[in-house]
Amino acid sequence: MEETNKYAVSSGSSDSGRMSGKQACRAQLFGVFLFVLGLVGGLLIGIYAYHGGKDLEVICKNLPESIQMTPTPATTARPNNQTSAATPRPTPAIGQCQHCHRPEPRQPWTGSHPELFAPLTADEMQAVYNFLVDNNYVHRRGLDEMVTLRTNYAPYMALYARVNVIRGDRMVPDYMEYKVGPLDRPDSITALALVQDGELTFNSRPYDYMETALYERIVTPDFKILEPLTKESFDGAYYPRENNDFAFWYFNGPPGDKGDERETRFIAYLNPLAPNGYDFLEHDFLPLSATIHCPGNVYEDWYIHSYYYLNQGPFANATALMEAYNAGTIRKFAHPKGYRNTILDRHLPDRDVDEPFRPKSRMPPPRAYEPEGPRYSIVGHTVSWMGWEFSATSGQLRGPALFDIKFKGESIAYEIALNEIGVVYGSGSAAQTNIIYTDSSYGIGEYYGIIKTVDCPEHSTLLETSHWDVYLSKPVVHKSICVYEADGQNALWRHKGYEFEGGLRNNFLVVRLSATIDNYDYIIEWHFYLDGKIYTIVSASGYIQGAFWDDQNPFMGTDKSRDSFGYRVNDFTHGQIHDHMFGFKVDLDIAGTNNTMEVVHWKTGDVVTALRSQVPSVNGIPPYFLNNITRYLEYEIIEREAAYSIEMSMPKFWTVVNENKRNKWGAMRGYHIQPLTTAAQTLTDAHPALPALSFTRHHCTVTKRKESEQYLSSTSDVNRLDKPIEHLEKMLEDNEYIRDTDIVNWVTVGFLHLPTSEDSPMTNRVESGFMLKPFNFFDKTAVFDLPAYLNTRGDWRTERPPPFSPCLEPEP
Repeated sequence: MEETNKYAVSSGSSDSGRMSGKQACRAQLFGVFLFVLGLVGGLLIGIYAYHGGKDLEVICKNLPESIQMTPTPATTARPNNQTSAATPRPTPAIGQCQHCHRPEPRQPWTGSHPELFAPLTADEMQAVYNFLVDNNYVHRRGLDEMVTLRTNYAPYMALYARVNVIRGDRMVPDYMEYKVGPLDRPDSITALALVQDGELTFNSRPYDYMETALYERIVTPDFKILEPLTKESFDGAYYPRENNDFAFWYFNGPPGDKGDERETRFIAYLNPLAPNGYDFLEHDFLPLSATIHCPGNVYEDWYIHSYYYLNQGPFANATALMEAYNAGTIRKFAHPKGYRNTILDRHLPDRDVDEPFRPKSRMPPPRAYEPEGPRYSIVGHTVSWMGWEFSATSGQLRGPALFDIKFKGESIAYEIALNEIGVVYGSGSAAQTNIIYTDSSYGIGEYYGIIKTVDCPEHSTLLETSHWDVYLSKPVVHKSICVYEADGQNALWRHKGYEFEGGLRNNFLVVRLSATIDNYDYIIEWHFYLDGKIYTIVSASGYIQGAFWDDQNPFMGTDKSRDSFGYRVNDFTHGQIHDHMFGFKVDLDIAGTNNTMEVVHWKTGDVVTALRSQVPSVNGIPPYFLNNITRYLEYEIIEREAAYSIEMSMPKFWTVVNENKRNKWGAMRGYHIQPLTTAAQTLTDAHPALPALSFTRHHCTVTKRKESEQYLSSTSDVNRLDKPIEHLEKMLEDNEYIRDTDIVNWVTVGFLHLPTSEDSPMTNRVESGFMLKPFNFFDKTAVFDLPAYLNTRGDWRTERPPPFSPCLEPEP
């Protein structure tokens, strides 16, 4: 490697100050020393900078002299006089090397038919839509034609071309679900109705923007009447006006208790971003709410009633509220002057300019990269890695799913899929008492791509998801699924003894999707481990749905920092108690489709009882037991459909086994379902929402697999609490025999969320999940077909992981 570092030695001057001979000699010796030092240093630098390997030529050269490390200012000014982190500067590197070799891990699907489990493509969605239009299932939206509640339109399309159609032009409007296909033969497409006409009532349909756009017409004249109240109370805010930050939240579910009715409680809030696409900054809800009576599709007959101001009411209409306000017969409130101008600064998740940077926080953190490229491969949406193979997908309503999961060529599961997210609030706010959401009603799988550098590492591979945009009548496709191999930076297994030490670094494959449902962000991911485990992780971030903090509320105690429903978390923001419960369909096929549920009970008791659990004839305690108390196991084969909840004082192992397939030691091969949660549903059986949310009552339920029981809830059930259609308790009613047959486990995990000041402005990631773990599935630990690390005293046996040649991370 050519040395470019140079050192110069000045010879001084030739006047009276010139050096003596001895001085000149010393100077020459010193110059030689510097030269040798520079030469050795250069060689060492060259060796260090050269990252060669037997399969990859990497050439490193010193940085050109023109590249200088120049100081950058600590902050960069912005128009609003805030500051941001320093501008990135060149990395102080010794050499510049060739980038890591990265072959493209993904190949297109080349099968003769559409990929079975992949999200619908844009062409497939368009073909489905064209079929629905051409055959008068839905109305086409043209330049002069608008889709309304009085027309037929399709708000959702999902996997297998399952299509939801709002049928507003019928004599008795309703809501229908169709299965449309086959997609690979456009000339043969048909539509199969999945429910009976009228079974899904029009008033129990999920919310969509066709409906909420109509609310604006009704709200506008009322809030013209209320303009003096809103201006005086809310720092000059009124509605409507250009660039208005006075907005309305119309999605407080459910829309009434009965499916044959429909009423929507709405609440006003201050949201500076409302005119720019309606980002939902839900901290500044106002103490002003009402209810829209909105059944059917004759929206001219809709009206607003039950106005509340500071929980005072109900007032029959806006005029009645305004009269009471002007008469001074009700309590009043007023924001401080200039309050509205502070909202964005307080709630936009920007760096706090009043806080100094943490030490070294502007240095880049550690990074991971692939020295020789990805170790996984992808064909279409089918992923292969280290013996694992599966298809990753997502549907518009239900969200992410995995299908056809195999490990080392053997079946593990047909489907692991998110089915539903249930959220129940408790609040003292007039508009937000008894809020209940099931997020499939809003479209869990409507993704708009990832956030670069946040959701996934730069070396991940992105796969497409799709959904149907009813407003624009066109498909939307984004790269929203990321796949990458992660370095756990810990040991999957290890042991350090006297004669040997060894271990295997924990690498795992990650499949991750991030969804935004209005204010909340959900991250769903799967980790695939080298030993056959699958870890399903669910987490939440984003904005809490706050309420108005009213410390003069007559139900407020003497402690003005909290009340019966939560804490004060900002100036006028109340953090409402709620939960997030995630229901998954887990269709395990352990070495085949015929499986059995076995519960292994972890017990403590007397010795005779323990022994009799296996040998009923035991009469006495063997003499080798030191006392008459022992731990032991009881094995229970589940023969009929059943539901289970975690009881910390009565541990259980929920296992799915194949009674017909046994390992080398005679044990039934299986997998253990291990929820990593202690969150539980605390609503009593008397609560009207529990039938629709029955999946939240149990952590693990087992049923017989049926095509007619694909989901643990209906997307309309929370909108028809009196008559839910498709729910988990209903599946259990027939009490079917399930031993040695195709079974499904419905697994529910989640977390209770009590917002505190740390949730403002943004909730940091909170998570839960469950593990699927091999349970006598293998004959031994299933990682010893991999190169690991092993040292023995005297080197009588050694092993090392594959070596690698350092290289530069590929360009993003």
